[in-house]
Amino acid sequence: MNTPEIPGSRDRFARWCEAEGIRTVIAGAADVHGIWRGKRLPLADFLTRIERGVPFSDVVLVITHSEDTDEGQELVEPPGGEAYPLYFPRKEQGFPDIFALPDLATARRLPWHQGTVGVLGDFHLPDGQPVPLDPRVMLRRLIERARSHGLEPKVGIEYEFYIFRGDLAALKESGWRLDPIRVRPYTYGVYGGSLDEELIGEIRHQLAVAGVRIEACNPETGPGQFELNIRYDDALKAADDGFLYKNGIKEIVARHGLMASFMAKPRRDWAGSSCHIHQSLWATDDGVNAFFDHELGRGLSEAGRQYTGGLLSTMREFTALFAPTPNSYKRFAPYSWAGTSVSWSYENRSTGIRAIAEHASESRLEHRLPGADTNPYIAIAACLAGGLHGIEQKIEPSKAYEGDAYATDQLESVPQSLEEAVGLLERSEVAREMLGEDFVQHYVLMKRFEVEKYRQQVSEWEVRRYVEMA
Repeated sequence: MNTPEIPGSRDRFARWCEAEGIRTVIAGAADVHGIWRGKRLPLADFLTRIERGVPFSDVVLVITHSEDTDEGQELVEPPGGEAYPLYFPRKEQGFPDIFALPDLATARRLPWHQGTVGVLGDFHLPDGQPVPLDPRVMLRRLIERARSHGLEPKVGIEYEFYIFRGDLAALKESGWRLDPIRVRPYTYGVYGGSLDEELIGEIRHQLAVAGVRIEACNPETGPGQFELNIRYDDALKAADDGFLYKNGIKEIVARHGLMASFMAKPRRDWAGSSCHIHQSLWATDDGVNAFFDHELGRGLSEAGRQYTGGLLSTMREFTALFAPTPNSYKRFAPYSWAGTSVSWSYENRSTGIRAIAEHASESRLEHRLPGADTNPYIAIAACLAGGLHGIEQKIEPSKAYEGDAYATDQLESVPQSLEEAVGLLERSEVAREMLGEDFVQHYVLMKRFEVEKYRQQVSEWEVRRYVEMA
């Protein structure tokens, strides 16, 4: 991909856009759900907004997933209205402007749109201060915290997703019956992958042009389910890549009359979709992998063990950050390829944390709890927060588990519902210290709203079971 020679330079960016035939800029930022809230601007107008930012009503920070309901637009409100002590957009203030300040280093050509480039950024208040609820702002802060220890975090994301026939309107008309593009799984199957290579190959190519490097892909264990692994990179770039990956795949697939879904568990009898997060820390002074025990020649170093200890000690408290919807918890089942217990081991996919530490260049930890519905900025920030807490407090992990972690009842399980997980997050002193009081309380209120909406629903299962004989 051709990118501006100096992305931070407005003039060079403008010249590059002109040379590449760029006419439109999509600019904005991620909300708490991982949805891209943005605007399309003619290039000339975007250039006037680089220093000040692109204005948005701060209502974008309190919109729910579904947004549009029979009762009107869903907006989450803080308890106490004006008396609420933390930052929170509210009706009483009239939802004034905040500004998405563009980060020109994120400029990517979006080849599935003609003459268009996407630019990500961070939400800022009118006085120039970052909005404390912005997930990308939070991640940047934690990256700086790691650097203060002389450590640079690197991350690789493995997303899984389904592809269904039709769009949302067709799905609604069918009574929400999901129709995957394949009737059976083809786990790692070359033949199965070949059936859809025209589409998946197009996705890989388009993402590569957009600066998202896919290093491997394969069909997965659900019908019409796929995994495309993103090449690891610095933590912020990895999160930006994951964010653009989800948005890009949805848009590319939609152009074929199909729907890509990152829902964690779209059907009870199908495999769930994960977002396994591979992570490591590298010394900023000599560039070596800080997770690898260089003296022993294998295994985790002290920093790697302490980071693992931090991930484990915060796993239950942070589950709501990795599993953000009520549906996320339907994925937590034995032999689901999801981390379901507070456990770790070397090269063991049944534990919550899988350590890979045979070679210095590849040593890392894989967090197996997050689902594909997670916000990549929040999930990576939660990993860093837990891991750095472990290093700062010198937390040693439990003994590496040996055997099938799904088959034992001796390991502590992760929360089994969003309601339980949100309660643990709200009481977490580590979350408030590492992620910020404003962010944690905002996240808790957003998710409690979701829990209440879920509680009010009457499912098809309930009707079938109780309508006649209750």
